[in-house]
Amino acid sequence: MRFLPFLVAVSLAAVACSRDLTSNSPPPTSGTTGSTNGLNIAADSALANQTAVVATVVVGKVHVTQAGQPVAGIAVSWIAPPGGGSVSPASSNSDASGVAITSWTLGDTARVYTLTAATSSGSAALQATAIAGPATTLTKVGTDTVAVAGGASALLTVRAADKLGNPVGGVVVAWTTTGGSITAASTTTGASGKAEVVFSSDPVPKTYTVTAAAAGLGTQTFVIVAQ
Repeated sequence: MRFLPFLVAVSLAAVACSRDLTSNSPPPTSGTTGSTNGLNIAADSALANQTAVVATVVVGKVHVTQAGQPVAGIAVSWIAPPGGGSVSPASSNSDASGVAITSWTLGDTARVYTLTAATSSGSAALQATAIAGPATTLTKVGTDTVAVAGGASALLTVRAADKLGNPVGGVVVAWTTTGGSITAASTTTGASGKAEVVFSSDPVPKTYTVTAAAAGLGTQTFVIVAQ
């Protein structure tokens, strides 16, 4: 029985060691990944990049999901930067399909606009390219009267624009002159909205009239004074 105290001591040491190992073990983790609460927000693929006429309304639409499943009742804030148009409503909740929608009115200038949809867990960006509306005006670029030396040339330019002043391409402009010569009887406006022609005067002092006309947009007249 003289071994009994030794066995008891060994057993107590083993228990103490086991307790030490247990106390130093890290606590278990939940294993969560992704954004806060596991929520994800993504722009609707059909509406992530749109094209529309300036100052018109397009739909902003996102999907809110968690683990691939739609989530209802999530507040989505719609943020258009300064000059980026306006939204109504400025905040909306996702529905049973995880969809949140707003109406986005684009700005007056033809360019690319960005709208941000944000939740407490993240955000998604939508883009829209605003293009000019139909041409409503034809204006002269430069002065009404152009002075040139006899036999010299002058570049004459007109500009087509929509009702908000955005340049409109593809407008056919017909040119006529009371004398001298022009390089083309018609030209078409480009992306800048401009159409041009070169007028050449006769080699004698004389006054000419050059007229630019576009269907539905009226006419513009240049007076050329050859000295």
